[in-house]
Amino acid sequence: MGRISGNTSDIRRINRLLVRDIIREQGPISRSDIAKVAGLTPPTVTNIVSDMLHARIVEEVGYGESTGGRRPVMLVLNPRAGFILAVTIQRGETRVALMDLADNILARRDTQLSVSSPHEIAGTIKESFQSLLSETGVPEEKVLWCGVASPGLVNPDQGLVEKSSNLAWKKVPFAHILSKNLSGIPVHIENISNAAALGEKAYGIGKGYSNLIYLNVSIGIGAGIIIDNNVFRGARGYAGEIGHVPMTVYDGPHCSCGREGCLEAFCGVPAVLRRVKAQVSDEEFRMLGVDKDSIGIPDLTKPPLFNIPAVQRIMDETGHLVGIAISHLVSLFDTEMVILGGELGRVGDPFLETVIRAAKDHSLVEFAETIQVVRSTMHQHPELMGAYVLAMEEVFAIEDWSYREVSK
Repeated sequence: MGRISGNTSDIRRINRLLVRDIIREQGPISRSDIAKVAGLTPPTVTNIVSDMLHARIVEEVGYGESTGGRRPVMLVLNPRAGFILAVTIQRGETRVALMDLADNILARRDTQLSVSSPHEIAGTIKESFQSLLSETGVPEEKVLWCGVASPGLVNPDQGLVEKSSNLAWKKVPFAHILSKNLSGIPVHIENISNAAALGEKAYGIGKGYSNLIYLNVSIGIGAGIIIDNNVFRGARGYAGEIGHVPMTVYDGPHCSCGREGCLEAFCGVPAVLRRVKAQVSDEEFRMLGVDKDSIGIPDLTKPPLFNIPAVQRIMDETGHLVGIAISHLVSLFDTEMVILGGELGRVGDPFLETVIRAAKDHSLVEFAETIQVVRSTMHQHPELMGAYVLAMEEVFAIEDWSYREVSK
């Protein structure tokens, strides 16, 4: 790496950020190797590392192999130098995790909600946060940032949920609301599909791919699009709202956005369950011993419900439409991979096969020959890990991790 010109304070700051990033990404690593990678003098690296050791941002973890002299002392980032709060919001649920700087979830709370008010949801997240602090013993002032994945049209720069049909929110400054509830912890908010795409790229099946799409087929439907290793947000940050693309020329089922015939109105989880309940008689449910009001997507992919022809037809039609949507996305963005996520992304192989077949059938042969549609294989929720990635990006863009005063 070449040296960077600028005034002394800027150079000092850039050098510190560079050394910290190298230790984070390549540790355990010696001081001499840091100097080589960074293009800095050994004394400069020694001074920076000394400051970081004093602040407990990095740690010495033994000795490396000798290359002719004394064995070098190896350095790693201290995973407990700070902590991240990762949050996902869905209609009826919040998921809150407290994580260290080495990708580890220390504790997590999943809470079912009967409220949708932004202030009430922020209050629920606060309660989960306080519970996590008590469980882990992490001091509140050491939590450096909070990343939030939310459904809807999200403006990350303003911390604003412009519109979320599923949460019934319009122009909600949720980052500000939540930060106030979290004693002033900075909050970065992102669309849930974008966050999931980042999570898959960092930790999941998308690792190593520069161009991918994460198609979230859940309560809502959205696409997180990564082009050249960056989230593609479009002019206003709203790219990827494939769930509100019409799938019919005229009419169609009513959508939560207020229009008719959207993909989400056909293939969103509530829409699929409504169709099943409408097309399978109460008598059939009673004969099978199934509670009609408590069925979920997993129930539709196994006996006894999957043996019902109407259920098989609905799942096949749903998979076909999802495949068509994927063909549209691939034709527009020419990505290497499409990752199917959400509740419908986790169902059995027959559904995935229907999706892949429809995607290929409705694509140009040049796309059909190379299109790669896969199921998410992450053990952790990709949108939660994506919220963590976003918060980590913010944390590692600032030099000073001095712990903040906790406002009461």
